[in-house]
Amino acid sequence: MAPRSLKGLNAIITGGASGLGAVIAKRLASEGVNVCLNGLTHDEPAAQKLSSELSSTYSIKTAYVLEDASTEAGCKNIIDTTIEKLGSVQIVIANAGWTKFAAWNDLEAFSEQEWINSFRINTLSPFWLFKAVAPHWKSSYEATGSVGCLISTNSLAGLTSTGSSMPYSVTKAGQLRVIEGIAYNNGPWARANAVCPGLIITEWSLRYGRERIDKMVEASPLKKAVDLDDCADMFVQLCRNESITGKHITMDCGLAMVS
Repeated sequence: MAPRSLKGLNAIITGGASGLGAVIAKRLASEGVNVCLNGLTHDEPAAQKLSSELSSTYSIKTAYVLEDASTEAGCKNIIDTTIEKLGSVQIVIANAGWTKFAAWNDLEAFSEQEWINSFRINTLSPFWLFKAVAPHWKSSYEATGSVGCLISTNSLAGLTSTGSSMPYSVTKAGQLRVIEGIAYNNGPWARANAVCPGLIITEWSLRYGRERIDKMVEASPLKKAVDLDDCADMFVQLCRNESITGKHITMDCGLAMVS
């Protein structure tokens, strides 16, 4: 049996203009998925460029929406604008996140507001996106039997006490409970899963510093960082496979075994 085709479906990717989000966008576009990219105002040049490239390369519909995914109103506008521009949305990739580098024993590293900001974007944003899209997915399921797909970008830090900072790890762990709760309580008309990468090399992760990156690579059984294309491919597979829900898929080159 041929794999399920994704051609003609519509997707929104928060934080989709750069890094892993952009690679996910390219992989979905290569499958014939129409893509809407989300970013903040300063992401507009990258979003505009990528949107144009995807449209011309893959002959798909593309759009972008500049909006803050860390607020409930922003998430609702992201979903509403995607539907306005693409006509509907079947795939929601909650990829936007935030952290900063801080020693775990530095109790003053994050202000109260920074803790709150971490919680809003890393934990609540996937919930708010789902809340906004839920009425559309329910009505679509009742009319056609189609099932909506939510996938969040999590982290090895959500599974273990590792990562850039304590708030990041704590709020990513909370995100996993959100995904499980959505999956358990909203079938059969919606699926929800999370992808938990280990070390991936992006402009952001380079802030770890070469020495720390090299140590993490050496510690992993596969002796490498997670390939961005491999990671993006897992998002595609989760979109395609309609029997998986409520799961977190770890992609870490085995690093969790030694963390």
